[in-house]
Amino acid sequence: MLQTRQEIAPLTDVEFERFRHLARTTCGISLQATKKAMVSSRLERLLRRNGWGSYAGYLDLLAKRPGGQEWVELIDCLTTNHTWFFREAEHFSFLQREVFGHVPGQLRIWSSACATGEEPYSIAMLAQESGVQNIEILATDISRSALAEAERGEYEEARLNGLDASFRARYLVRPSSGKPGKVTVSPAVRRLVKFQPLNLLTPVEMLGRFHVVFCRNVMIYFERDTQEQLVAKLAARLHPGGYLFTGHSESLLRLPDSLAYVKPAIYRKVS
Repeated sequence: MLQTRQEIAPLTDVEFERFRHLARTTCGISLQATKKAMVSSRLERLLRRNGWGSYAGYLDLLAKRPGGQEWVELIDCLTTNHTWFFREAEHFSFLQREVFGHVPGQLRIWSSACATGEEPYSIAMLAQESGVQNIEILATDISRSALAEAERGEYEEARLNGLDASFRARYLVRPSSGKPGKVTVSPAVRRLVKFQPLNLLTPVEMLGRFHVVFCRNVMIYFERDTQEQLVAKLAARLHPGGYLFTGHSESLLRLPDSLAYVKPAIYRKVS
């Protein structure tokens, strides 16, 4: 006997507003009113996959279990973790030229929205290539599923866009499982990166100070006031003279007094 597909009532305007409020207040994601159809389509697939019968019931579950697995799936549903090694290559050239070798003592770098790990591993590979020994790279993200993938350090070869062939040879290895089309970041590179779950809307003072903070291609999901609050928070985590890197698609219209523009998507802590 064929199993009938469970019908889910369409997402109402009231339910969509509840999703918008929850997303904005818990993780800063701004869902435009014009995105209702897109959000509805993505959420419907999520509901069907988990056997939830209605948007209202799912919303009640989210409200009862803040920070639970349901939230992880919601964030993954609403955002895109697509990235690649050495994305926005000029940032890495600047890092190698202006930062590596210019910091006495331990160099601390924070990849604050690391997604599936290509960004912090790119930093670690570049450090190895440049002979930087005393370095600590913290990689954080709100998505625990993205972090789990990052910690595995295993990638499809098709996702190696931007990674020079010589880097592939030195810093990637075939997994012991022998999976076809897969490569793994070498242990020497992985040892330089520490992964940690973090919601950027929560306090970050406990992380300490950094010489460089990467916060790229995440603020596109935030409203302007949330962006400005986050930039001020990140600037406070920088040592004087430290650098903040943002995505090239993210224009900061109002900088805190502590930051100065250096070049597109690069800012320096001046006070």
